[in-house]
Amino acid sequence: MNSKLNISKWVFLALAAVTVVIAVLFYLVVSTIKPEYKLGNPTPRADLFLNWGYILIVLGIIIALISVVFTAVIKGVNGKTLLIALIAFAIIAVVAFLMSRGAFELPYQAGEKLYSGKTHGWVEMGLNFFYVTLAVAIISILFSVIYKAVKK
Repeated sequence: MNSKLNISKWVFLALAAVTVVIAVLFYLVVSTIKPEYKLGNPTPRADLFLNWGYILIVLGIIIALISVVFTAVIKGVNGKTLLIALIAFAIIAVVAFLMSRGAFELPYQAGEKLYSGKTHGWVEMGLNFFYVTLAVAIISILFSVIYKAVKK
């Protein structure tokens, strides 16, 4: 890999360092705070970690998108290949969304509580997207290995 393209490595190290600092604060400073343990009231420790988790997710998505665009500009991308990849991504996303229970906002029951399927559907859509892409990756690896073995 080109040394000029290692920006993501340094960003990752900076985010990991901030995460370590937050973990140390979690165990040394914030753990001394005695929060009220009432149902529905988050603790300062939970708020700290959840907020940092949200920030990491957003930064991860932004960095992933910037890395793809930056690499495409540096190395040059075939327009046909990019279009096929985007269409495949969209098809997998739609299939994953339709496979999720929350896609049609059906209510579901967990114990005694009745939930709407909207939020649950987005989570399930993400998991379905991961499962479908994992299956496609495994099938493409197997196809590639078998094709190369038969070709020789």
